[in-house]
Amino acid sequence: MGTCAGGEGRRSVALYRRGRGERFDLPHVAAIAAGKIAEAALTDRIETAGGSFFEQLPKDHDVHLLSMILHDWDEAKNRALLRRSFEALPSGAVVISELLVNDEKTGPAPAALMSLNMLIETEGRNYTPAEYSAWLEEAGFRHIETVWFDAPAANGTVIGRKP
Repeated sequence: MGTCAGGEGRRSVALYRRGRGERFDLPHVAAIAAGKIAEAALTDRIETAGGSFFEQLPKDHDVHLLSMILHDWDEAKNRALLRRSFEALPSGAVVISELLVNDEKTGPAPAALMSLNMLIETEGRNYTPAEYSAWLEEAGFRHIETVWFDAPAANGTVIGRKP
């Protein structure tokens, strides 16, 4: 079973049409997600739970998906969140799905522009695969890889595995 955080439930519906999972988010967001999941007739596949990932992450899951989450927070909070993920997973993986800035910090343009927006509106910014990889390794994850793709909101994932 996987855990998904971030948003009102559309990604969860798409992600778990073929599997099972749990949507974990702030209580008021989890309630919205529960409605979207019910509309999609997937309550038998997707559970919802409310809480703060700054306090806890669900345990006994195979995967933690952090989708469009880490760009909102500074490095210290991101490192703490990844340590919390490592501690909560018995084994498995954490998948960071974001609009990634390349390691040279020269682009791509959408990621650089969003990073500027994050610097203005939040305490975070868009990070590079090298930064995420270092934080994952520091948290204890191994076999770290980056997968680039072309999608409207995110352009890649950084995956770390807990043996």
